[in-house]
Amino acid sequence: MPWNLKNPAPSCSCRWSRKRAGAEPTGHLALKIKVTNNESKTITLKNLVVSFIGAPALPAVTIPVQVGIKNPMTQVIEMKDLQIAAGASAAWFFQPANNITLPLPAPGQIKMSLSADGFADPVSTTMPLKAHQSPVPGGSYEFPAMAHDFRIGEYWSGQGETHASAGDGSQLFAYDMGVMAFDKAINGWNDKLPGMDGSKNEHYRIWGKPIYAMADGSVIGFKNDMPSNTEMGTQVPTPDPVEGNHFWLQHGDEAVLYAHMQPGSLTAKFAKLGAAIKRGELLGLAGNSGNSTNPHLHIHAIEASKPWGGPLRPVPFRNTFMIDRSALTPPSPAGKWVKAEDQGFATTPMAIWPAATAPAWYPPGWAEVTRSGIPEALYQTEVDHATSAGYRPVWVDGYAVNGQVFFNAIFHRNDGNPWAARHGMSAAQYQAEFDARSGQGFHLHQVETYVSGSEVRYASIFIKGAATARTAYHGLTQAQHQAKFNALTADGWRPLNISVVSPGNNLCYAGLYEKHDVGGFFAKSFLTLAEYQTQFTANTSAGRQLMYLNAYTHAGTPHFTAIWEQNAPAVLARHGQDAAQFQAEFNKQLSEGRLTRFVTGYEENGGQRFGAAWA
Repeated sequence: MPWNLKNPAPSCSCRWSRKRAGAEPTGHLALKIKVTNNESKTITLKNLVVSFIGAPALPAVTIPVQVGIKNPMTQVIEMKDLQIAAGASAAWFFQPANNITLPLPAPGQIKMSLSADGFADPVSTTMPLKAHQSPVPGGSYEFPAMAHDFRIGEYWSGQGETHASAGDGSQLFAYDMGVMAFDKAINGWNDKLPGMDGSKNEHYRIWGKPIYAMADGSVIGFKNDMPSNTEMGTQVPTPDPVEGNHFWLQHGDEAVLYAHMQPGSLTAKFAKLGAAIKRGELLGLAGNSGNSTNPHLHIHAIEASKPWGGPLRPVPFRNTFMIDRSALTPPSPAGKWVKAEDQGFATTPMAIWPAATAPAWYPPGWAEVTRSGIPEALYQTEVDHATSAGYRPVWVDGYAVNGQVFFNAIFHRNDGNPWAARHGMSAAQYQAEFDARSGQGFHLHQVETYVSGSEVRYASIFIKGAATARTAYHGLTQAQHQAKFNALTADGWRPLNISVVSPGNNLCYAGLYEKHDVGGFFAKSFLTLAEYQTQFTANTSAGRQLMYLNAYTHAGTPHFTAIWEQNAPAVLARHGQDAAQFQAEFNKQLSEGRLTRFVTGYEENGGQRFGAAWA
């Protein structure tokens, strides 16, 4: 006989994702239902059968209607059939394992049949089924992070259908996300920085990563003063609020939570109810606050005008590339990446590249890419990596240590002007390159000399675009260079770079000059380390800034060519640094907003040394 049970009022959500890169998109169905018992006694629910009406034909799915109840004796959560007292109502929702995977397009209707002990027939209802449509313009969200905040080799990580459904079931489509890179030391993916054990927040790659608004919206909730958790792996007792430092943002008719950020990191102008936020604006920094066992970002959406109580909603993304991590062969970013088009995460552990451009060796949007100490055999590969990621060379420096050639290079974002760069050229090849590029409307941006074996080699960078008059020479002796220098500077030319090498202790000069107002300059091309330091102090005191430095070895000792100019931006310069010292200084200067003007390498006491300046 039929039983007197009010029809369930379900909340149905279907999102798109892929099982893995290259597979067809699929839909994921999750349900949250409310059941009212109109009987005069308690009922015990048994199963929910979900069947599908329409093409394609799909088998029905049976799911036990159970809830987790803590055993007071053992404190262990046990799954029990859901009981509802007479006249009462209860909500029941899927667990992540209950989510139903559907082909796309999916059938047009679902039938839900709910059975209970003591009743011969289930109660059933039929509802239309359609894919979720995000309320934001464009139909899906931007990822809450940006690729330009990556270190080299980093990706965001995420996975679908792994988050607990939480108290009210609204988090079935929630994501807990981190940042990972492939760690050669453990031959696997690692969310911690090299050599770090994860005992501190700052060991994690995600710690301090900027978090951005995924769409235009307004603030409907926030907190900014909860301390960071310092004990990794557990949270007992559970902090209140569980979100930690967070924003609840209203995006259309959806409320989205951005949780667990660092204390005091929320953007101050947004930390008020009703504040308007634009897509891509900075919200705060990823942290480890609230109910969080280690640094990560939590996001989930509900249909609501307040940050509580609404039906669950998926979070589809756009302008984001995704791939099964097992399909990557780091450090190469090449693989069968899938660009999200209104899609969520697949159910496999994923690497995520949050940019509209395809994954590359270097993240897009950096102010510079600087590489030092590149072995000669790997230099072209490094150039290819940087240029394929949207950068172009602006500085090249060649030098030899113990007979082995190395390069330093600086790349800036490609501004659209055509450019050309070559290295390993003989004097004749360099002259041919110069003639050909000049005839094509390019101007010489830099000429660099270095010694490979016993031969002088040239590297050059040409750029096509507007430039003042320039003149250059190469292959000159010290006397020839000095005569040329005197004549050119007397005629109003000013040196841009003077590169020197000394094969067999025979000095060989190449120079590039431009007619422009530098307000006074000072140039020397045969300075010992001590003489360079003396001249640096004198010129800095006179208000001139170091704008060019090039090191070379003569008679077994390092020498410098240096150019100071009056009308030049202030620089911070270092020399005599080993590779570790230079890297530490480089990181420090870039973190303080300076860019690398040049970096030159040389041999001292059998080891590599670096000189550089940041402006």
